[in-house]
Amino acid sequence: MKTTKKTMLTTVLFMFSLLLTLPAQAGGPPVAGGDNTPVATGKPAARGKLSAAAKAAIAAAKDLAARITGLEGGERAAAIEAAANAYDKITTDFAVEPAAAAQAAFAAGELWQRQGSLPLAERDFLLAAQLDPQRFGQRGLLEAAEAQRRQKQFDKALATFAQAAAADPASARAHEARLAIGRVQQQSGQIEAAITAFQAALEAVEKPRQVIETCDLLAKAWLQKGDLGAAERAITHADEAVANVVEPDPVVRERLQKALAGMSARKALQKARDKAAGTAKDARAVEAATGGGR
Repeated sequence: MKTTKKTMLTTVLFMFSLLLTLPAQAGGPPVAGGDNTPVATGKPAARGKLSAAAKAAIAAAKDLAARITGLEGGERAAAIEAAANAYDKITTDFAVEPAAAAQAAFAAGELWQRQGSLPLAERDFLLAAQLDPQRFGQRGLLEAAEAQRRQKQFDKALATFAQAAAADPASARAHEARLAIGRVQQQSGQIEAAITAFQAALEAVEKPRQVIETCDLLAKAWLQKGDLGAAERAITHADEAVANVVEPDPVVRERLQKALAGMSARKALQKARDKAAGTAKDARAVEAATGGGR
């Protein structure tokens, strides 16, 4: 029998009410007073491992999140909020278990992000990064920086992206953060700084696909500045980088060639050239019509 949306939402809210009392039930951690706040007693869970109570709380929150599927409009928004609040409650109820609190904080951040509550998403991503740097440090910083960017808090976003890049400089996420710095600078009108950022990102990568992606962004930044020659050199750098790759797999080679051909900077450069040529032609026509200005 199909469950109605109203019934689904009622079930979601009921599950959330159960979650609020979970830490106080049998098998959960001891609580202080009547607010269900866990206190550390006895032998704590091993670092990185979750207690049975934490696992149960996270499982209940996951169940709430799973019930979002199929809902729309206000019901969907309410279900997302209920699941996000459930995860947020875990961050406080299980503050003595950083691994559990960090996992819950990151999940809450993703839900708030889906709902468009960017300040709450930013807060939870930063908390996850702080509580468990090894697992969520770089990921949390990246997501928090993106939330800051979407809020047009460009200075904060640049600083947070820089932290993410520095967390593990050789990682793919660090490359993503370096490119994001350039994009934010472009978005905020800092073209010179964006070009510098993309050039620095290019110097830090070796993988062909990353080179192509970075050269594409760098070329478009040069075009935005109006330097068509520099844009062409960036595209040529990508072409040469792929030409010098020794890749025995024909499928990989074909994908690289498609990525090169698909660089949007190529069309943008041609469009800029056509515009420049048209402007020059119009200028010559005007000059001829006016007798060369005499």
